[in-house]
Amino acid sequence: MLGTVDILLLLLFGTLGALTKDILKDNKLVLPKKKDGALYLGCLGGLIIGAMAGYLVDNDPVTAFLGGFGGTQIIENLVVNGRKRAKTKKKTFAVK
Repeated sequence: MLGTVDILLLLLFGTLGALTKDILKDNKLVLPKKKDGALYLGCLGGLIIGAMAGYLVDNDPVTAFLGGFGGTQIIENLVVNGRKRAKTKKKTFAVK
């Protein structure tokens, strides 16, 4: 069983992985902002996902870092595939 320090360490390394990915991808960090009544998380959304991915992947800081680095990409692919499936289901219902 993991102690509190171990859990915080995994969350930290996952966050660092997500932060590294954001910097390498955009060559900058996008700060959160509010526009037209909607809150855009910017890099904070990726950091939250990275922290959770780092905790869930394994009990090793290196794999937690890699989980944070790739965590947002995995979720983005799941969202895109889910949208494609939803569109496909709408088309099949429209054919009937």
